[in-house]
Amino acid sequence: MRTGWTVVGSIVLTVAIGAVLFANGFGPLALADRSGRLGTGEAKGRIDQALRATMDGVFPSLTYAGADFEVRREHDRWDGEPSMVSDVEEVVTVRTSISQTKLLTLMDQVSRAWTALGSRVVDRSEPADKHPYLRGVGQVGGETYLTFSAEATQDSTYLVTFRAGVGGVLYQPAHEYEPMSPLARTPFYAKVDPVDDPYWSH
Repeated sequence: MRTGWTVVGSIVLTVAIGAVLFANGFGPLALADRSGRLGTGEAKGRIDQALRATMDGVFPSLTYAGADFEVRREHDRWDGEPSMVSDVEEVVTVRTSISQTKLLTLMDQVSRAWTALGSRVVDRSEPADKHPYLRGVGQVGGETYLTFSAEATQDSTYLVTFRAGVGGVLYQPAHEYEPMSPLARTPFYAKVDPVDDPYWSH
């Protein structure tokens, strides 16, 4: 009788372990997902390099509120396993308010910075649009997506964000990424006080 209970206990334990592994991304499809995926460190390095080059390409320099990471995990696999693939994006918030007359200058400087990275602008709106933007794709150690977006404020200035991202990254939660030094983490949706700049804001 004891042998029968031992067998049943072993089966229950095996099923329980299998269920835990399955739920945590160690099932057969999730394991296949892991093959050849970009690691956290490499993804962050590419993203940071793209954003640092973007910021360094702007003169006079801007003031930044900080950076934050967004991780979008792909949908579960057809058998219910959690995907181990994600898209990772870092957002840098510009505190300097940008005047309407200087917005085109800023967009041109960012475009040149991206070109120097070996990137190309693939989509661009007009500065007069309500939400001007630039989108680029480049090779920064691998394919990297770049976005410049501006939002008009009530006083006819613009609040700007820079984004860089990569796809096909082995999933890790956002807390595994740290914003680039020396920028502190600033949640993207946090309210930041704009900074007036004698050049950019007028």
